[in-house]
Amino acid sequence: MTVWSKKLSATIRRLLPFLAPPVNLEALDTLDTSKFYVENVRSILGVSHREALEICETAVRQGVFQKAVEIWCPDGSVAATAADESGLPASVRCFVDNDGGFTEEVLMATSVLRKTTYYTLSDVAVEAH
Repeated sequence: MTVWSKKLSATIRRLLPFLAPPVNLEALDTLDTSKFYVENVRSILGVSHREALEICETAVRQGVFQKAVEIWCPDGSVAATAADESGLPASVRCFVDNDGGFTEEVLMATSVLRKTTYYTLSDVAVEAH
């Protein structure tokens, strides 16, 4: 078990002692702390989506995690990221296939693209190691 996984496991138990889930230590050790999703937390802890979201949001309020949002182009690439939706641009450039089978770069409104919330381990949490 790495220092990171020990720290996160202890933090979860401290913040939400009523859950005290069994932690998948192998998965926790492979988690990319620079960008992870509620589903990663749900899978590692073996809890529901709602409980994983509660854990993530509690960790944000406690300064352990930072929350951000990303915009996805239709081809699956991330076009933009920001601390919150208000920081996203009104439009982004994405590559899309046209009728002729060629890929072209087009300007797309972010309001029509998929947005995903993700989390990172906060600088404060990293410094605590």
